Amino acid sequence: MSLEVRVGLLILVAVALLGVFVVALGGGPGGDVKTLYIDFDNPGNVLGGAPVNIGNIRVGRVEEIEYRGGLLDPDTGRSPLIRIRLQIQEEYFGSIREDARVYVTSTSIVGESLIAIDPGSQDRPAVADGHILVGIDPPRMDQAFAMMFELLENIHGLLRDNREELDSLLSAAANMVRSLDGIFTRHGDRIDRIMQNIETATDQTNDLLGNANELITGPRVQRTLRNVDGITSSINRDIDPLLADARSIAGKVDDLLDMLGEEQQAQIQSTIADVSDISHRATGITQDAEQIVTHIRQGRGTVGAMLMDEEIYDDVQEMLRDLKHNPWKLFWRE
Repeated sequence: MSLEVRVGLLILVAVALLGVFVVALGGGPGGDVKTLYIDFDNPGNVLGGAPVNIGNIRVGRVEEIEYRGGLLDPDTGRSPLIRIRLQIQEEYFGSIREDARVYVTSTSIVGESLIAIDPGSQDRPAVADGHILVGIDPPRMDQAFAMMFELLENIHGLLRDNREELDSLLSAAANMVRSLDGIFTRHGDRIDRIMQNIETATDQTNDLLGNANELITGPRVQRTLRNVDGITSSINRDIDPLLADARSIAGKVDDLLDMLGEEQQAQIQSTIADVSDISHRATGITQDAEQIVTHIRQGRGTVGAMLMDEEIYDDVQEMLRDLKHNPWKLFWRE
């Protein structure tokens, strides 16, 4: 075999290996594929041909990245900036649901960006071929750095423009710290005593609360509360029948008065007035009797003197005994 033939065969083998390597590196999905569209406002560094993964399994590739410029899509009612067309292998496409989450990630910090799909809930319907989902925009580090730089610039400007005020504030803070240190140094013992007094007062308060709690929850208080509750229950149980009886009596009295004529009602009222007058008189007689008894007890008047004076009482007793033994003295004097 000549040298030219061997060189040609080597070139053919190299080209074939290069083709296989390109196909393997491109990762084009094999077999039947279906299309899935993802809308982003900013998909990051995703490029055409980037892999699409579910979990750690490669299921397709990014076929096209279309710039839509925020135009309204009449089918979805949204205005995306970027729409990415994915080619997904059919055997994996059926696991993607309508609530699937699509986001941009990478294999490492500096690795290639790729599309990752979280398939969603199995109780939701599966997406159809050509379905459009909304992707989750990746965090933009450039914006984060820009905001951080702006924050640092603002802080620097604040420190530069208010240097004198900050110096005064720091000086005042230093003076205050020195003053506090001097106070603690001079009155350390007094502060210790104050803290001890506070602890003692706290302990005494806890003891007082404990005693009060024991008193409140003690058997005597509980027994009293049970008795009060029993009395209240009895009153609540008996008050309704009593009120019912009172209402019944009042109703019967009203019915009786309705049955009587005006003359009988006037007579009843006159009788009630007479009874009230008699009651007043009886009350006056009772008061007079009480007054007479009071005078007698005080020894006022003849009867009071006779009853309350011991000598007169003794003489009367002696006279009665003498008459009992000598009744003839009532008819005959010596």
